[in-house]
Amino acid sequence: MHDTVKRATYVGFVAIGIWTIQPLLISEINGLPIFELLAIIFFSSFLLTFFRLAKQKRWHIIKQPLYVWLAGFLGICASDFAYIHGAQYAPIAHVDLIDYLWPCLVIAFACMLPKERFSLQHLLGAILGLLGIVILVAKQVDINGFSFNYCIGYGLALLGALLWGGYSAFSRHHKALPTEMIGLYCGLGAVVCFVLHLKFETFVMPSWSQGSMAVITGLTGAGLAYQLWDFGVKFGNIYLLSAATYIARIAAMGLLVIFGKEPFTISLVIACLLSSCGVFISGLDTNTFNKVRQRGARFFQQMQFTRRQSLFNELHNVQIQPEK
Repeated sequence: MHDTVKRATYVGFVAIGIWTIQPLLISEINGLPIFELLAIIFFSSFLLTFFRLAKQKRWHIIKQPLYVWLAGFLGICASDFAYIHGAQYAPIAHVDLIDYLWPCLVIAFACMLPKERFSLQHLLGAILGLLGIVILVAKQVDINGFSFNYCIGYGLALLGALLWGGYSAFSRHHKALPTEMIGLYCGLGAVVCFVLHLKFETFVMPSWSQGSMAVITGLTGAGLAYQLWDFGVKFGNIYLLSAATYIARIAAMGLLVIFGKEPFTISLVIACLLSSCGVFISGLDTNTFNKVRQRGARFFQQMQFTRRQSLFNELHNVQIQPEK
């Protein structure tokens, strides 16, 4: 990869690393109403950008077309709400499984952009990662069972995946937009969530632990990570980053296991191997991938030929045996 693309891709990897610890942080935030929680998270994220823009005196960047503000609000704030709210209507394993269609959607949407090319290796890498997620949550899905009673949750999870996947492709296309716009989107989201909280929810005083975890989540996952990801998908290898997000999800499960939040299972190991293969394939350049694919095809053909030859020899030996 070109040096600039490499640098941006590594920046995107840092965002993925930050998201790895988010489930562990969120698991500690219990009992807070959804709009109250999102208002705290989004406001904390906005503070990062506020101080940065105030120091640099770059408030002129807020002068963006309405469609930019709408795309950012829907892609970041509405997608977070859809995911969290969807988990209130359906089992979290189901919601996770549907929500993690978004890396595949990012690849699909990005391939539609000018100067972007569809590549089989990127799709294959994303599918392997998705298969890893399927294996990871299969047991929980089997226990709960998909049901029409969960349709609202399923719809919200799918909406969240579409919004975030679409926003990532939108960001890729609009590379000139300042990364600080992420924090401004979160500021708008904080205002909207606060108004909705006042109208539909009863305020719950957060404990010290809940409040600190919510602020840390806002500063890292919804603040720093979103901006790093935005820079990564604009200038880095968006296909490799999309495949690598599956590793983050599985690593997050590993952290939950280490801290006693989830049990250790063989499915976690298998999912990790599949997603690692997906990232490896997505990271190959086209020529190398084609060489590997051709060698694999030749090996498979040789195996098929050897098997047919062995069957032919067995049948031939049976035919030439003398009758007793």
